[in-house]
Amino acid sequence: MNYLVTSFISILHFISEDLLQCDESTVIGELFCDEFDDLDFELALSCFEATHKVAFFERLWECDPEEYEDLSIEQFIETFLDPTEQRDPLFVTKRFLMFQESLTKALTEEAEGQYGEDFN
Repeated sequence: MNYLVTSFISILHFISEDLLQCDESTVIGELFCDEFDDLDFELALSCFEATHKVAFFERLWECDPEEYEDLSIEQFIETFLDPTEQRDPLFVTKRFLMFQESLTKALTEEAEGQYGEDFN
């Protein structure tokens, strides 16, 4: 198995506190459950990019998750990962700012759902 695939699986296990039991053949859509959601997956992607100084192609961030949920973890990495080393000194910062934006959006939506539209 590819080192990058193994690394991504290790990150998934760590973020889920070992609740996810997966391997290279696990389908992406099978990862999601009450204990692991799309925000956890995005965190795993950001951590992976920061760890290896590689980026996922921009098309990943632009497509709907339904477009890759039937891919195995190995296929997902092969399809969406640009193995070119990122040399931009702000690369990691930019990725985590993207994650912060997603987290803020998710928390706002959750609060609005809990407290209604009067939350703002």
